[in-house]
Amino acid sequence: MKRILSAVLLTALLSTQAMAFTFEQVPVEDLFAPEVIEQERVSDWAKEEVDIASSLGLVPPLTDQPAFTGSITREQFAELIVNLVEKALDKEIEAAPSDTFTDTSNTAVLKAYEAGIITGVGGDKFAPKTTTNREQIATMIYRAVQYLAEQTGKDLTPNPGSIDLFTDKAGISGWAAEAVGKLAANDIMKGSSSTTASPQAACTVEQSILLIYRVYQKI
Repeated sequence: MKRILSAVLLTALLSTQAMAFTFEQVPVEDLFAPEVIEQERVSDWAKEEVDIASSLGLVPPLTDQPAFTGSITREQFAELIVNLVEKALDKEIEAAPSDTFTDTSNTAVLKAYEAGIITGVGGDKFAPKTTTNREQIATMIYRAVQYLAEQTGKDLTPNPGSIDLFTDKAGISGWAAEAVGKLAANDIMKGSSSTTASPQAACTVEQSILLIYRVYQKI
């Protein structure tokens, strides 16, 4: 994610001396379009951890430069998770062939696919712009954790998992049940409340960054 606002703010601040007016005299709304301001805004509850994650290099430039509070797409989450894996291993992971999917050649997607972290949606398609949800993200994170365990020998989710504590467990897809249970039991991805998983709910960019950060803390 390109921190456009921060860079331009600094440039504007430094140039005020030559322009003979103080920065405080110009409202930020007059300098930047509303969509740019919104893009750079992080929710108060997430700001501290997002800032830490950014300082650790866990927030790469994301395709389409999404707002922190916006829902994350499949390719954007692939970019986050691949960046995490490569930082944990201190090396680049191999990418699948560029023609693996007919609707994307995004390098992060191809790396995630080759590592077994993501799959397509059928018909040689990945649906990169499709918004992903909590159970899909849990599955991608769990596959990444398993990949890291294979590469390093370190199990980041040693506690046995179960979805029985969730009152909405019937809404969790069978293919996602192990991942949801494991991440919850190992304090990586808790439910949306103490008793609900909300598996079909969308996940925002800032929420996704916090999940990546929690995995990183266990490495």
